[in-house]
Amino acid sequence: MTNEQIYQKYLERLRLKLIAKYEELGLRASGKYAQELQADVQGDKLIMFGAYHSQFMEHGREPGKFPPRKVIEEWIDTKQGLPAIFREKKSQFAFLIARKIAKEGIKVPNQFNKGAVVSSVVDDFLGNDIQEMLQELGPNILSRIQSDVVEILRAA
Repeated sequence: MTNEQIYQKYLERLRLKLIAKYEELGLRASGKYAQELQADVQGDKLIMFGAYHSQFMEHGREPGKFPPRKVIEEWIDTKQGLPAIFREKKSQFAFLIARKIAKEGIKVPNQFNKGAVVSSVVDDFLGNDIQEMLQELGPNILSRIQSDVVEILRAA
């Protein structure tokens, strides 16, 4: 297996663990979080792109600015368990929710979000999966070092 394939394997594992944690905490509404998690390998650089709202699920949101009402309306459309009145008067409820967020912000953890949706998974990944990945990369790295040494000796 190449280094890139090994990196892809472990990034995909991280992506799936992030989705599982998000589901476990009951944070799924539209499903955009899971859909927008994208793993990318660029050489020896491993990158995980996430949904914009990931930061708010993890850290909350400071009061001040109104969040986009369109996003709240989409959330109302997709969130299960909301009373029918929310969908019937979606625009009005979206405004009220946006105003409350602008005024008070969103504190995390809270009754709907225990927090650490991203950090707990990343911490676990760094503590366990990275060690496995390094063990799996070991033979590849050793082979590359041996190849480099042979090239240096040939050039001498």
